[in-house]
Amino acid sequence: MNLQEERGTADAVEARWQRMPMTWRLVRDRAESKTLPQGVLSLLEAASAEPRLRRLYPFTKQWTLWFSPRTSPPFNVDVPTAEPLPDGRFRVRGPRAGQVVGETDTAGAAIALVVAHLPADGRQ
Repeated sequence: MNLQEERGTADAVEARWQRMPMTWRLVRDRAESKTLPQGVLSLLEAASAEPRLRRLYPFTKQWTLWFSPRTSPPFNVDVPTAEPLPDGRFRVRGPRAGQVVGETDTAGAAIALVVAHLPADGRQ
């Protein structure tokens, strides 16, 4: 990847981090049940404070927050994901289907688990 492509990718990632909280505030405000949308918003806010995650492209699918080094499909999803639960808690899943890393009481603790389980080989 050349310098111009890297800058474009970094700009796309930053724009996404700026846009997603606004989108999820609208979803929360329009939802009958606020628990899951507020949970996604809390995860986004906690994740945005983590420099290693902030370099990745955030996206959501079925109430789950994902992170990818790619800014367009097909997304590379070898990083743990975080999701709000209906009871207000949070679950962190590993990159392999069905792998649960843990459940936490707060979004911040869930994001800390995601960061702790990031690949060590520099792929993030």
